[in-house]
Amino acid sequence: MKIMNEMNTSEVRKALDEVPGESLAATSDLMTSLSAHKSRRWLLRGAAAGATGLAVTGITAALTATNAMHAQAVHAEAAFGGGDLSEFFNILATGEELFATFYRLGIAHHQQLGINGDALIALEAIRVEEEIHRRFAIAHGGVPATTHFSFPHGAHTFQNRALFLETQQLAEELTNGALLAWINDMAKMGLPRLAQIGGQLMQVEGGHRVVGRVILDADPWDNWGFGPVVLSSFLQVPAAVKAAGFLSPRPGNDFQYQPGPTSFPGVIHTRP
Repeated sequence: MKIMNEMNTSEVRKALDEVPGESLAATSDLMTSLSAHKSRRWLLRGAAAGATGLAVTGITAALTATNAMHAQAVHAEAAFGGGDLSEFFNILATGEELFATFYRLGIAHHQQLGINGDALIALEAIRVEEEIHRRFAIAHGGVPATTHFSFPHGAHTFQNRALFLETQQLAEELTNGALLAWINDMAKMGLPRLAQIGGQLMQVEGGHRVVGRVILDADPWDNWGFGPVVLSSFLQVPAAVKAAGFLSPRPGNDFQYQPGPTSFPGVIHTRP
């Protein structure tokens, strides 16, 4: 199978260059009209070997306590940021809704796209992960700016395998660049737990990008030494995503978000 050239940082920069003066405020009008993981059981197995059931119970309790502490830190930082963070969570909710829509449609047209077996399972897992991320953003006050989205190649995206995978790579590169900017912004604002969550999200989205390259049969599958820096602030995301062709719904290229599942066999660590 012919290997399609991967989308690279120039695509994202081109998207930004096409709207050089566009800010978050300027794009908001349009927006209102954006398993390699190991199970926890595996992680506990070494500690549990030769230990008593009481020890395992203690470890489980410690993990539960740690998760609760992390959740409290997120709520505390989100409350501390107040209105300054509302637009961040709005953008995050919108982006996750957009790409949950993309993967839903890819799964629905998998036969036409020639995506089956393990590749289809991977897309189904990714859709669930995007939905989990969306619900995280909403739980912290995020309000999606729209439920209608476009794609750079319109309906052909879900009729042509090459176009679908090209769009998938662009989407994940945009997302990884956006989350790197999120981390930078949160660090500057003195919100370490939210910066860390940006890293947790970026780990997963980077995996999505590699999944697409595996389906593409690209060589090598994982080809980034460092994730590229393409945005200076997360607040630039709407302009970049719009310029890339995802936020201009019109007849024939108007796809609506539909709620999806938040669980899938093998998908773990479903809370930050």
